Amino acid sequence: MTGRLFGTSGIRGAITNRVTPDLAVTLGRALGTLLNGRGRIGLGTDVRTSNRMLWNAFAAGALSAGIDVVDLGIAPMPAVAFYSTLPGVSASVMVTASHNPPTDNGFKFFVDGREFVRAEEERIEKCIRDKSVVTANWSGVGVVSQSSVRDAYVKRVLRFVLERGSQSEGMRVLIDAANGAASSYTPQMMRELGFSVVTINSHQDGYFPGRAPEPSPRNLGGTMRIIGDGEFSVGLCHDGDGDRLAVIDEAGQFVDQNRIIALLAQDEIEKHGRGTVVTSIDTSSVIDEVVEKSGGRVVRVPLGTLQEELRRDCEDRSIVFASEPWKPVFVELGMWMDGIAGAIRVAQLVETEGDGSCKRLLKRIPEYPILRDFVPCPDDLKACVMTRVRDKLLADIPGVSQVIENDGIRIDCDDGSYVLVRPSGTEPKVRMYIGARTEHALKRLKETTRWVVDNLLGECRHQRDS
Repeated sequence: MTGRLFGTSGIRGAITNRVTPDLAVTLGRALGTLLNGRGRIGLGTDVRTSNRMLWNAFAAGALSAGIDVVDLGIAPMPAVAFYSTLPGVSASVMVTASHNPPTDNGFKFFVDGREFVRAEEERIEKCIRDKSVVTANWSGVGVVSQSSVRDAYVKRVLRFVLERGSQSEGMRVLIDAANGAASSYTPQMMRELGFSVVTINSHQDGYFPGRAPEPSPRNLGGTMRIIGDGEFSVGLCHDGDGDRLAVIDEAGQFVDQNRIIALLAQDEIEKHGRGTVVTSIDTSSVIDEVVEKSGGRVVRVPLGTLQEELRRDCEDRSIVFASEPWKPVFVELGMWMDGIAGAIRVAQLVETEGDGSCKRLLKRIPEYPILRDFVPCPDDLKACVMTRVRDKLLADIPGVSQVIENDGIRIDCDDGSYVLVRPSGTEPKVRMYIGARTEHALKRLKETTRWVVDNLLGECRHQRDS
């Protein structure tokens, strides 16, 4: 193995040439070595056609290292993460590719309810690279047992949401479960809470026949039409493994993820009276505006590092909520990303704070124009562009209030606008994220940023070729 095996969210890729049975066995052995050949792990899967193939391979590797494996079956990612918090459980692993296409699969590792942080991932990678694995003797091989995490997880989440809201009086909601692992969780949990639930794409199917598993606007056109034509207060949409949540209002309009983060963050800040909200570098300043008005503060971290920040906060416990786009973390519930708990909380807020209208609820959250764009950029020119882009942007953007450089370069301005330029970690692109209070300001920032990046790309290409 050369280079990094883990990306910003576990391991993912095509099962033909990246996430293969050979890799699965190796990962199982490496985790067993990390656990010193002792302990018990939970191993669950999403619904993909390759789920059992990879489950068996990973389990074989872990068993060979002396680790006992508990088969959790098909379960959503939040439930598998929760399993790692139970007494006597050393870790849990989810075989999933989240919102990737059905051709892919992958792995996510959890301990104490949180994803592995980079240091733990590096230990797995080093073990694989050095081929230094624990091998149990004939009497020390691990054993397989079966258990359901469902009841314990459902009980935990329902207790959490009922501490924040009440039983429903029958508000009508639509749930699009993406034919994924949350299909047998979210609808039933919301019915237990009294909601009137209609489902689509709610039978588990690894071919994802209803729509692609990513709950993005381009994949939710049919769902938005159903909601807009019906009498639903809100639509709640998942990805393949249930860590993601997308929201559609009663008119069938997709709700910007930044507004959902701001809504849930505001709610948690108000429940605690104060606190910190951690979010990723690519989110909008509407979150800052809403959180600060509610008495909290916002910390931004690089993509894929929420868990690092949550781990550091274990002693201070100042963080009350965290989220990347789509993926809320309710710290009082646990340190995992939970689209199921997020769906329930949004529905509760729509009913109690919005009087049954998602649109009415979201009037409290400003809606500002945002733009996501990119410039094609060869991988070998990314470093050249990024070393120069800071000074060029600062020279051309007025009213700068702060600069964040922990993942690319983000420039926040006094008027609430912002620009983030960062190199893609997976594609030959430099990405641009821009937000502003008005369309005019957004257009101006887009033109400035695009001009700067295009010119730097030309300079770097000339320098390379000369």
